Amino acid sequence: MKLSAPLLLLSLLTAVGSGSAAAQGPLEGPGWQPLNERLPPGYNAEILRRIRSEDATWMQPIRVELPSTGSVAIHAGQPAPAAEAAAPAAFAVGMGHLYRLRLAELPEFPAAEFYPTIELLDRLHPPAGQEFQHPIPILFTADDLKLAASGALVTRVIYLERPQTAASDDPLRRERPQTIAPGDNAIAAAEMHGRPLAIVRIGG
Repeated sequence: MKLSAPLLLLSLLTAVGSGSAAAQGPLEGPGWQPLNERLPPGYNAEILRRIRSEDATWMQPIRVELPSTGSVAIHAGQPAPAAEAAAPAAFAVGMGHLYRLRLAELPEFPAAEFYPTIELLDRLHPPAGQEFQHPIPILFTADDLKLAASGALVTRVIYLERPQTAASDDPLRRERPQTIAPGDNAIAAAEMHGRPLAIVRIGG
């Protein structure tokens, strides 16, 4: 994927075991970020939607990828799915909203269904007419699903890396999520490297 500048979409990962709680609050000090991924799902996106002046009709393409095959349904506040497709599945979602997915028919987890959420914080700005060539990738790894099946909550903050800092970062880190401590503020950590786009939660 290429925009006017290199597009590097990374994610920060935190996992909290079932029944455990984070002992540390959001990062404080210079650049303190009051928003964090532990707030109720949808809260961060709603706050950002209210204070920004983005086009409310813009629909951001996303691409949901599973470890291999499976079906993906997306729900937009209704019991019935708004759309359903085989993985990798492409959808378009509104910025500032919360969506629930249903992941099913996974050969790695034949008897399980998963219901992750996607909270869209921001959008990409591709050239006109190329929106679906530059979706935000929503990846669920086999490890994510194993943790979720065991009762752990897995949270990812997906961000667009700044081109100015991309060259100085270890390129190997772009191939896998960067893990932070459960008590850290993943949104603040993502902002250190780029622009947060989405919060993905599964399990718990």
